[in-house]
Amino acid sequence: MKNIFKVMVGVAAVSAVTAMAGSYPFPQNMKHPHGTTIEYADTDMIKDHYNKWKKAWYDASQGWIYAPEGTCSTVSEAIAYGMLITVYMDEQSVFDKLYSTWTGHGGKGAGMDWRIGCQEDHGSATDADEDAALALVMAAKQWNNNSYLSDAQTLIKWIAQNDFDGNNSLKPGSGWSSDLNPSYVMLGHYRLFEKVTNDAKWSTLREKAAKDLLACQDSKTGLVGDWCDWTSHQPKVNGKVSNDLGFYDDASRTPWRTAWAYYWYGDSDALTFNKKITQWVIPEARTASGINSGYKYQNNTYVKDDSEKRNFVSSSFSGGIGLATSSVDSDEAKAFFGTVYKTLSSLTSCEQANGCGDNVTGEKYYPATLNVLYLLLMTGNMPNLYDISGFQKFTPDPSKAPSVSSVEGTQMEKGDSTVALSGFWNWGSYHDKLGIGTKMMPDSGSSPLFYRDGALYAEASMEIGPEPEYVEALKDQLKYPSAGIAMSFRGDEKGVDLLNLGVKYLVVNQKASGPIRMAILNTVTVEAGGEPGTYVDASSDYQETTYDLTPEQGGYGYGPNGKADGKNAFTIMDWVKKSTAPNATDVLKNAKGLKWEVKDSKGGIGAISIKSIKFLDANKQPISYDKITGYVVPGDGLPKNTGNNTQGGDNQQGQQGGDNQQGQQGGDNQQGQQGQQTVDPNNPNGQGVIDPNTGVGIIATADALHVVRVTAMGMMIQVSEAKLGANYAVFSMQGKVIASGKIANSVQNIVVPNKGSYIVRVGEKIRTISIK
Repeated sequence: MKNIFKVMVGVAAVSAVTAMAGSYPFPQNMKHPHGTTIEYADTDMIKDHYNKWKKAWYDASQGWIYAPEGTCSTVSEAIAYGMLITVYMDEQSVFDKLYSTWTGHGGKGAGMDWRIGCQEDHGSATDADEDAALALVMAAKQWNNNSYLSDAQTLIKWIAQNDFDGNNSLKPGSGWSSDLNPSYVMLGHYRLFEKVTNDAKWSTLREKAAKDLLACQDSKTGLVGDWCDWTSHQPKVNGKVSNDLGFYDDASRTPWRTAWAYYWYGDSDALTFNKKITQWVIPEARTASGINSGYKYQNNTYVKDDSEKRNFVSSSFSGGIGLATSSVDSDEAKAFFGTVYKTLSSLTSCEQANGCGDNVTGEKYYPATLNVLYLLLMTGNMPNLYDISGFQKFTPDPSKAPSVSSVEGTQMEKGDSTVALSGFWNWGSYHDKLGIGTKMMPDSGSSPLFYRDGALYAEASMEIGPEPEYVEALKDQLKYPSAGIAMSFRGDEKGVDLLNLGVKYLVVNQKASGPIRMAILNTVTVEAGGEPGTYVDASSDYQETTYDLTPEQGGYGYGPNGKADGKNAFTIMDWVKKSTAPNATDVLKNAKGLKWEVKDSKGGIGAISIKSIKFLDANKQPISYDKITGYVVPGDGLPKNTGNNTQGGDNQQGQQGGDNQQGQQGGDNQQGQQGQQTVDPNNPNGQGVIDPNTGVGIIATADALHVVRVTAMGMMIQVSEAKLGANYAVFSMQGKVIASGKIANSVQNIVVPNKGSYIVRVGEKIRTISIK
């Protein structure tokens, strides 16, 4: 009885030690010395991802992480990944079971057999060796146990002797071809190994590996192949694992490895590698969920593999490629990196290994495991525990997360036909209101037109939740998020034949952030959301973009050609049925407007601000908006300026259109306000001139002996020397009537609501004036 009691006490003591928190319990929340750390992460979400992953893939009885698929085997890569994850999640008992699997299958001071269980295969895999060694170093610091460090030092020495050849070139392991696997290059690991072993050889190995990695990198995309030929440095196939030629599952991890090296050590070669990818991926994918799950090597570069097998969103690629942007210090890179976190947050493991990918929804072993590793690294929960100097403790701040922002200015009333942007007045905003994460300013059903600083803008800030995973049996219950703003040409929502009107180009002056897609509304598209569209380039300031509206492929494609430079053609979404989609000609002959919406399959944030819209003919001459809308906004139908004020751009009839609001001011009217000085004050047709002697605005009357003077006084417009009883009106530059009446005094004071430019009409004569 006494002995039994001692045994029980011993078991309790071991359990108590095992349950004790490590020196760096999760979440560590430590900002990396270099690169961008997500400082607003939901660590409860990360823990949920981890628990779901562990439930599906960890077998406690065997000390396995099921891999690659099913439950009959594991691989050394999975064991090493599990060791990395559990050391940072502070689960020592799980770590120890995994490590016992490593040491029990050839990994005692060496590399583990790369696959055990069904289809067992001996020989090591270099990536697993490197990750396991690093995990052991971290375990020594996490649980204050130098035996882990001693084992790590032994394994690191073995790696230097066995996973590199006599030329210091990185080998893939034993039993493999001699080609380079770029995802096995771990520049940060090598820096750590040098410090842990005090062996300067690791500096030489790192330099050689970095040189080889950069030589394998594509000059256009920055991508690398799963395998790289030592001589040509071109991608090649390794038939033992895959016959795919290009950037596929192995290669997807490479930018994660370089991001890791830059995070911890500011490695310059890692930064070079990641900059090249960042320059390509931001305009190519726009957000992390726009990253494809594979890029084939074709015609000496990498192109999207749009096969059914590869055309989907996964943690492996969205997180792997996306992490490259964490190394780049730019607003565009940081915004994109935010979408990486959002995408990874929306993707989780299957609930169980059996049936995963078939009748069990979620991600399989490989992407689900990388999902947890990526999230830990990018959120500051994978710090260098061996040397914690340079890492800064922080408390996650949700207010730092990208969010919907307010829209500045005075919101116009929806449906007010006296208010128009470039002559188009029929605007509205919309969002789903399904309670699945969609937010928007302004609210759905209101006008997206805002007046500020003397100008009118159409704009919105929007966020949508992730799209549901499609399940045939539940297809009628699926909820798809949406948010955007739309402009209809006509008040009756009927279609307009743009081709018959001679429309060739669409010019939009806009700025955007996030995944904003502009689409052509029409009366012939069957599927909701199936209109042809193109993504708007992100920009921090307004820029004019010209779109070629020539029907694609002679009218038999699904949309117009797109930008005039030949890029970003209008296309329909992947899920739209090609058999029911109208061709480009039908769309343009039945166009009813335009819409701008945030579009991101895994949920995203975007904003759009539109300053002007112009439709041009083949000679790039403006087509008056009233030909498209069939409607002249009140206040536009003012007398034509027949003086010497050169008409500009969109204003062909002295009406409102394009950039030239009312023929007075705007992008195309270079004469704007000052150009009116050349009009003879005695010319009864002169509209608005400046008295060359006093500089005061003058409106000539029908009686050449009389003039009307218009001046600005604070927030007032003063009209003097006008005939008593004459009609007057003040308009905004968008045609909105601000004030009107009859001249009752020798000096008529008219109060205006905001600073900006206004149009003053006395009798039948007009001029502009600015309130500053």
